[in-house]
Amino acid sequence: MRKQLRFLLPLAALGLLLSACATRGPVVPQPPSVSVTHLNSYSITPQLVKFEAKIVIRNNMPLDLDFERADYAVDLFESRLFSDSWNGLKRTRGNGTQTVTFPFQIAMEDILKRANNLLAEGSLRLTFRGEVYPAGTFGFAAIPFSRTIELPIPRMPLVSFQGLQSLPPGASVRISLLVLNPNLFPISVEEVDSYLQIDGDSFRLLHTESSTDIPSGSARPVVLEMHNTPGKALGIVFSLLQSPTRSYAVSGNIVCGSPYGRIYFPMRVERNP
Repeated sequence: MRKQLRFLLPLAALGLLLSACATRGPVVPQPPSVSVTHLNSYSITPQLVKFEAKIVIRNNMPLDLDFERADYAVDLFESRLFSDSWNGLKRTRGNGTQTVTFPFQIAMEDILKRANNLLAEGSLRLTFRGEVYPAGTFGFAAIPFSRTIELPIPRMPLVSFQGLQSLPPGASVRISLLVLNPNLFPISVEEVDSYLQIDGDSFRLLHTESSTDIPSGSARPVVLEMHNTPGKALGIVFSLLQSPTRSYAVSGNIVCGSPYGRIYFPMRVERNP
């Protein structure tokens, strides 16, 4: 009899728990909410600007919720540039969220078509917008989202020769360039892929510093060093560079970090007697 009593007590507790849950009543449908949490460029070249947008979908009910798709569009200067759809949305748990990332890119040619005087504009105005469509279980309508940013038009750094050095004599040749940042935001020179061109020959130059921070409107030296050149040849090159009648040039690309991602600039500096 006691064994039967010990077995019935847990069953009674379970029944009371189920009864308590039932008194809460039916779940009141609450539509999900969507917000754009991130929209910015992460790479700027003379050909392309690459962007990344992120939306967060929040399920405002205690029950899991499915979604059909997200339609989105990108506007440039209030004119639609393109639109697309994404049907890879996942089920979102009750009172949970899911984050969806949308990478996209815009050709500089398309930007120039929509801004006759891009430099006069001063900035690129971009809007990322769309709708998220919940599955039809609760009959929710599409949930809209939108965000607009102003992206400053990057201006090419101004580069000039600053100095020439051989340390120790015959061991290495270093060329110091002065880089002026004309932008309204700071940049950091991270990489310089460049060549010294003299008398029809090219010599690889390496950026000797990990990075060089340059505030807005300021100039900083950036040092480049000759690479994989025998000592005798280095001495000859150094003598040629010191000649007041010799012309030479440094050309290549500069990669700068910025609040708007990495910016790739072509570079060519000529030294004429």
